[in-house]
Amino acid sequence: MPSCIVPRGCCADKTSPPEGLSMTVGVGGSRSRRLMGDRGVGLRALRSAAERYAARGWPVLPGPVCDGLTAWHPLTCAPLGSREPTVPSSEATVDRRVIAQWWSGQRQAILALVGPRFAVLRTPVSIGEQVLAAFDGGRPLGPVALWPHGAWFFVEPGFRVNDGLALAPGVEVVPPGDVVCLPPSRVVSGVVRWRVSPMERDALGDSTAILAKVAELSLESA
Repeated sequence: MPSCIVPRGCCADKTSPPEGLSMTVGVGGSRSRRLMGDRGVGLRALRSAAERYAARGWPVLPGPVCDGLTAWHPLTCAPLGSREPTVPSSEATVDRRVIAQWWSGQRQAILALVGPRFAVLRTPVSIGEQVLAAFDGGRPLGPVALWPHGAWFFVEPGFRVNDGLALAPGVEVVPPGDVVCLPPSRVVSGVVRWRVSPMERDALGDSTAILAKVAELSLESA
């Protein structure tokens, strides 16, 4: 195993863990951190979720390991962004054998490639919650994921926003080829969770209706 570059904020060999953190050293000297009293998301749960997404035809990628404070590469321990894959995006796959290998040892985030099977509209948490309330969680909504930094509305591929449409800051279409983080992944400051799960809402969202409501709420908040 390569030498480990300790992530920023992580303790070195001869220091104590930061307050509120515990440190464990695994086979080969690998380090992992967790919040006190927080067992985190289980490896089996992550692997099972990744396999379910793949069964829906959603190509997935392994992301960083995260303790809620810092995200890092599972092999080098180099700091990574919460939505930064640890393999090239071109390797996104629905192959169960590859997925089983990726989630066989480390609790890596599940990333999904935007574009081939769905588009994603990203909003701030406040607007996302208002959209959910406006439609009472039902149609025209499709799957909706919440994370500490916003809401992701999963809609049909090819979705675009017309130029000149007034939208609140933080509202945007995630570019095709980019990735989103899927539940139950841990990210900095929290966990990604489904507000409307694709297991209960098979159809993708109606982008026209959702965007119209987002635009209406954007004007009200201006």
